[in-house]
Amino acid sequence: MSISKPYYRILRPNTESCSYVRDTRYAPDRLQLARAYINIEKKLREIFNYIEPDERNLGTFSFELYTLLLRACTEVELNCQLILKANGAKSSGKYFTMEDYRKLEKSSLLSKYKIILPNWKSTTSDESVEYGKYEFFPFEDFGINKKPQWYQAYNHVKHDREGKLEEANFKNCIQAVGAILALIYSQFGGYCIEPFNNDCKVYAMNEDRYDGIFDADVIFEVVPPRREDWDDEEKYEFNWKKLKTEGMPFQKFDFNAVNIKRNAEEDCKEKQTLETADEDMSSNLTS
Repeated sequence: MSISKPYYRILRPNTESCSYVRDTRYAPDRLQLARAYINIEKKLREIFNYIEPDERNLGTFSFELYTLLLRACTEVELNCQLILKANGAKSSGKYFTMEDYRKLEKSSLLSKYKIILPNWKSTTSDESVEYGKYEFFPFEDFGINKKPQWYQAYNHVKHDREGKLEEANFKNCIQAVGAILALIYSQFGGYCIEPFNNDCKVYAMNEDRYDGIFDADVIFEVVPPRREDWDDEEKYEFNWKKLKTEGMPFQKFDFNAVNIKRNAEEDCKEKQTLETADEDMSSNLTS
């Protein structure tokens, strides 16, 4: 049996359009999130003027990239928390962390979102230049109960900029910015980039799409999960014109009932990294 009311801030395949995401009861800050994304993407575009979108540059790192990585990952955290809080989720500790954010895999299938950077240069085995696309799944690790590599890099450089600056690299920045777009699309679908409420609808690059073809003025393309990735009972089925007039047309997804096993190996590595960073910082301060 399909779901008769949409969850707050959670987009899923539906029998009709996703216009319900524009209702302020669903999410009051859609336009602000669009503006924030555009502002961050603008910085990445500027960096493209100095670092060519080329696979040979994926490991390039700098203070500018460090700043962008911090901004992008902070925005990722904000979006994750907004989804969780709108649905009444409680944090697993004092604050929301990646342990909580991974629960979004259950509600939104984030690991299935593919981001495409269409203007990309690579080099073939015979050293000739080839132009194509850079494709990645920013939340792919959610599907195997791990933290995304770009997010781990963010935590490392945040606690140890001098020792881990090389992790603030081109690849991690591209993927972190793409992750923001995946998150806002997972909430608002084709209306995710509409900063001034001007009916400029965004669409997804996917023949089996939810609501069209992605053509907004952004540097990425988005491919959401396929309809068949969802079980029939997980899909939406309702008449929005009728539903929106019947009291509260939205419901909460029970994140508190979702159990995510901690990745012991990952936690151990993270703890060792942070302890090393603290030791190095203390050593620098006393020397």
